[in-house]
Amino acid sequence: MSKNTSPYHEAGWILNELLSSNSGGRGLKSIVFSNSKTKGGPSKSTYATVCKSMQHLPAINSVLNDDGGKLRRAIGIDTVHNKGLMYVMLYELLFGKYKSIRGGGRLKRMIVKHERGLREGVSKHGMIVAGLTEATPQFPRYARVNVMRTSVEAMAEMLKESFAESSSKESNYDNSIKLKRSIFIDPHVPDLLVMHSSVSSFLHQDHEAVKSGNIVLQDKSSCFSALALARGNPNISLNCDFIDACAAPGNKTTHLAALVSASLAHVSRETKKEKNLKRSSTIFAFERSSSRFKTLKARLDSIVPSSSQNKSSSKVVVHPLLSDFLKSDPNDPQFANVRGILLDPSCSGSGIVNSLDRWLGDAVTDGNNNKPTTGDKANRIKSLSNFQLVALKHAMSFPSVDRIVYSTCSVNNEENESVVGKALSEMNEKMNGSVGDEWILVAPACLHHWPRRGNTEIGGLSKSQAQCLIRCDGLDGDETNGFFVSYFERKRIRSQSDDRQVTRISHTTVNDFKLPVYQGQFVSIQEKIIKDKTPSLSRCDSHGKNIQCSPAGIAHCSTLKEQAIPLSEHSLKMIAKKKEKKLAWKRKQSLQKAHRLNQRTNKTA
Repeated sequence: MSKNTSPYHEAGWILNELLSSNSGGRGLKSIVFSNSKTKGGPSKSTYATVCKSMQHLPAINSVLNDDGGKLRRAIGIDTVHNKGLMYVMLYELLFGKYKSIRGGGRLKRMIVKHERGLREGVSKHGMIVAGLTEATPQFPRYARVNVMRTSVEAMAEMLKESFAESSSKESNYDNSIKLKRSIFIDPHVPDLLVMHSSVSSFLHQDHEAVKSGNIVLQDKSSCFSALALARGNPNISLNCDFIDACAAPGNKTTHLAALVSASLAHVSRETKKEKNLKRSSTIFAFERSSSRFKTLKARLDSIVPSSSQNKSSSKVVVHPLLSDFLKSDPNDPQFANVRGILLDPSCSGSGIVNSLDRWLGDAVTDGNNNKPTTGDKANRIKSLSNFQLVALKHAMSFPSVDRIVYSTCSVNNEENESVVGKALSEMNEKMNGSVGDEWILVAPACLHHWPRRGNTEIGGLSKSQAQCLIRCDGLDGDETNGFFVSYFERKRIRSQSDDRQVTRISHTTVNDFKLPVYQGQFVSIQEKIIKDKTPSLSRCDSHGKNIQCSPAGIAHCSTLKEQAIPLSEHSLKMIAKKKEKKLAWKRKQSLQKAHRLNQRTNKTA
């Protein structure tokens, strides 16, 4: 078999893996960076091509499925071996920068043969930017300071110096740029810095502060899991062990370690009389995948100080386990001191609003414009929720555990409230009236000022129980990805902790620093950018009348979401003219080649 020399071969292979039923539900990044064919990761241009092709899949399928799927059958996209490569070529031809396909090959010939019909389909449906006009929220750049290695003050000063250096190079430095270079402290999560999204251009995974483990780039909502477990009840001691049931890649694990370490150190300072009292905690980090376990270990090594590096009297040790949490024994002696479990299992990821994988929902259709992925998606969510329920019930079965956090980056009720409701009902029923051991939902004290709560009348939960749940919605102004957090306690622990007097640590560290508190200051900048840089768009309605859509209304303009600016008649003529010119050149080349062959034949004769 000859090697494929198409310039889109690598992009096509990646997209083909995503579309394949054998992908195992893996996302784009998981496929790209875990396979030997893309060792070291693909080039930036390849990755960009895959992303753009994914974004345009709904538009491409709409063109192919028009008129009963006539073009889909003519091109034969459902019969080719490398469907992903054909989708990439279709994107390049219809929506790419040059509106043409580089290279050659059989797939290209199959597509170009029907180029006119494809372009007419695009023009007919007005899908030049179909599906892309929906405004994707630009969240701030969140950076969690690793207080186990450094301090918030030190990292804030380092970043301010970097900003000052870059600002000195700005020719037109104004108030807008000044605000973009501002650093805020988050009002909900301790040690979480908030910066403008443009900072991502230099504060990324290759930044020295990130590589050294001083800063962890972590979305705000994903910080809620460890925060709720460590500070959900300020009256409960953290001088105990914990389990992170699904630990990789390790952001939540290391966050929990930092919170427990800070709490134990705070208690040590406040209770100097008890010098001989040992304060330590072990976090057992479970991960069943060997490849993800390597990632977890590398992350732990860079973020969590070793025993020799930790000079504090309060030790926090993270013990990674290459093991399946579901197969762990709740009565194992090594877990006898475990009081808390953080469970953030695999989920659909439907809350991640800027994930490109969400465009795959419309990727696979047949000639009748049916979408079999709809049923597959429902089955996948059902399968996930079943697994999540089993994992949560297993966590609740540990006899020594008295607090649990269950969280997902999903916004689906089936994975959130339904799982919580079933787990409470089924596990409490097994208690057989064992007083005090029942599990109850508790509103995390550290997030009492977070407004968005759980959905009511789902999973048999009451209104008061739903108010204990935390939800985030990135599409509704929360400035972070969609997320769900539930915090459970044993009933006896709740009643005991209400009367217990312990040394408390502040829910947040806002008042400890001189940084201003973030209160949505970057939202106004984003609105101004959209207004200044986005021109007014227009299209023709069904009666041929021109409809204007202002920049501010782009995100809410249903006509633009469904169909955008069609190709003009002039553009179609220019495309046809270029095509004829190219064909004429090919005919000329063919004639010259034939002439040369004739001359050689005559000389030989």
